[in-house]
Amino acid sequence: MTGKDKDYRYMATSDLLNELNKEGFKIDVHIEAKLSNIVIQQLDDAAGDVSGLAVKWFVLILIHYVVFVFI
Repeated sequence: MTGKDKDYRYMATSDLLNELNKEGFKIDVHIEAKLSNIVIQQLDDAAGDVSGLAVKWFVLILIHYVVFVFI
């Protein structure tokens, strides 16, 4: 997700989104923190499609967090 090639960054983030969309997806708190830091960096990515996926990732992780905490 941090490679120089924008296509690799896009595909890695896209794959992460696909996993996050799967029912029953669970993420370790430590891994979530590491991924969040990487995705925060992608919000500033020169490739607009990569930063767009980063925004989608944050929306989904917030939804998962709210469901986990409040339900």
